[in-house]
Amino acid sequence: MPPYRHGHRRCRPPRPDLVGPWALRDLHYARYLRYAAALLPAADACTAIDEAFDELTETWSHVLAAPSPAACAWQVVRRCVRTLAGPLKPVAHLAEPQQDVLVLHLVLDLPETEVAELTGTDLAAVQMHLRSVRAARPQPTTTT
Repeated sequence: MPPYRHGHRRCRPPRPDLVGPWALRDLHYARYLRYAAALLPAADACTAIDEAFDELTETWSHVLAAPSPAACAWQVVRRCVRTLAGPLKPVAHLAEPQQDVLVLHLVLDLPETEVAELTGTDLAAVQMHLRSVRAARPQPTTTT
């Protein structure tokens, strides 16, 4: 029988395996869906996110063991979206993390801190990717 204190049962935190990936989904779902919808038709965007969370549910113990569960989840979300979307031709020359930052920050207008949280990366890494994306932009030529 659980111990009681002042007539009440002590509260224990829920077991992580009972929470599963759904807490992460609830936390980031709207932003994951916005990302998917920026690259896919609406029905495909929902499908991609659902597939990602089906996969995350099956591998949740491995996700929790990763150094950054958010980064692991982002990799699955990105892969599921990109599988349906295909390559991002206008930015195919950029590395995937740069493409992520470009879409999340410059297209969806998420603050840098939210991009870092969503992708499970450091804020400094997000800022570095933004600088490199901006530096890689073709500069307009001037005619004299």
